[in-house]
Amino acid sequence: MEEQKRLQELEAAFELFNQTSMQLTTSYEALQNQAAHLQNQLAKSDQEKKQVADRLSRLLELLPAGVIVLNHHNQIVEMNPSAQTILGRDAIDRDWDIVIKNVFLSTNDAGELITHNKIVYQLSETSSDKESSRILLIQDVTSARQLQEHVSRHQRLHSMGEMAASLAHQIRTPLSSALLYVSQMNSEHLDDDKREKFVGKALNSLNHLESLVKDMLQYAKGGKGSEKEILIEELLANLEQSVEAQVNQSQSRIRFNAFIPGLVVTGDKDALMTALQNLVGNAIDVVGQKAEIAVTVNKLSADKVDLVVSDKGPGISAERLEKIFEPFYTSRAKGTGLGLAVVRAIAEAHNGEVWVKSIVGYGTQFGLRLPLTSIKEVS
Repeated sequence: MEEQKRLQELEAAFELFNQTSMQLTTSYEALQNQAAHLQNQLAKSDQEKKQVADRLSRLLELLPAGVIVLNHHNQIVEMNPSAQTILGRDAIDRDWDIVIKNVFLSTNDAGELITHNKIVYQLSETSSDKESSRILLIQDVTSARQLQEHVSRHQRLHSMGEMAASLAHQIRTPLSSALLYVSQMNSEHLDDDKREKFVGKALNSLNHLESLVKDMLQYAKGGKGSEKEILIEELLANLEQSVEAQVNQSQSRIRFNAFIPGLVVTGDKDALMTALQNLVGNAIDVVGQKAEIAVTVNKLSADKVDLVVSDKGPGISAERLEKIFEPFYTSRAKGTGLGLAVVRAIAEAHNGEVWVKSIVGYGTQFGLRLPLTSIKEVS
């Protein structure tokens, strides 16, 4: 009896073993199938990755912009063919800052890089997946900048065309006055006092004509004609001489405040002189007689300087402040509407800007902000 019971237990154990064995076999087969499926998926994924990598590689080769990879030491570790064309093949493994100094002459206010032959490159940057490494994109934007300048010039010429009739009328008025006064001077019955008075009136009309013509030409030209180093104290000395007659005639006073000597800017001296003359003339015209004008130079930083013309006149309302730099906007009967537009054009042509601060009843400040080229030692 006992033996029969043990036999049954053995049969039950054997049956359980068979069932477990079958389950393990089934699970193993399923595992094998899953492993084979995963291997196929991985193989397919690797193939897709290789295809994507191949496309990216070909894209980088065909890309007209340069792609540069920098490591955490700021060294160039990878470049596409366009970058090699821009920087040279020997730029690989070199420090990026040194490469910039060797390849590019300067940078402008927009952060664009300019080569010795005036090609302009725009530089953008992003972080890569690797820690502390960077990817740079450099592309030639010379044509775009030239197109912007062309459009800007076209807009100025278009504006002048729209106002040609108005300006012709403004020119005809002082011209007619000058001719009238000059014709009266030939009279035999004219005494010396009246003759002197007519001479002064004729000169005023001719000066107004000259101002009109100069503003139109300067605005059409765009504010810059040469690239030379200009010492600011020489510029202001010339300004003081050029506005002396206008200051004396209006019984005004102009004060040139002391400033750091040796400051140098780069650009067109005649254009900058025109801008400053316009600001001084504008102050005299707004105030009228006995204007109090101050000219100040403020060195803002190592690369910025402000040339400021201040007056104690009536000030400018907030509504007018938004319009005063627009071409042909004027609130004066004898104004051309080009004076401050010319100042802005000249400032922008010198990679600078013009600003204004005004309080009604207290006066106005106009500032010509320019890039500072250097500071020369004055003996």
